[in-house]
Amino acid sequence: MHALAAEADDLQMIHGTRAVLGLLAGKWSVDILYLLATGTRRYNEVLYEVGEISKKTLTQTLRSLEQDGLVARHVRGEVPLHVEYSLTPLGWSMTEPLMAMYEWAERHLLPPQPEPADPRGF
Repeated sequence: MHALAAEADDLQMIHGTRAVLGLLAGKWSVDILYLLATGTRRYNEVLYEVGEISKKTLTQTLRSLEQDGLVARHVRGEVPLHVEYSLTPLGWSMTEPLMAMYEWAERHLLPPQPEPADPRGF
């Protein structure tokens, strides 16, 4: 068991875990965090790369992630103004637990992926 977890009592662990899950609870939060882990994006890039999300929902989700300290919003003073989003150091620190959850899901929840066909026909 992790040394810090050994020092925490059950109630602290429950509250801490709930707090983290609360940060990720929005339907699009994980999608946006994974996208921004691949690099800084302008608003419209996030809109189109995330998928079927409304502008209103995207704006609300980005604001929430920004308020939680996971995402940084940068306004570039060019004309027209450019707004870019990137992960903060706190957001970057969330990528390791996200990958751990993905790896767990891959082992326990996701159907096995077929082996890719050999392009030579074998």
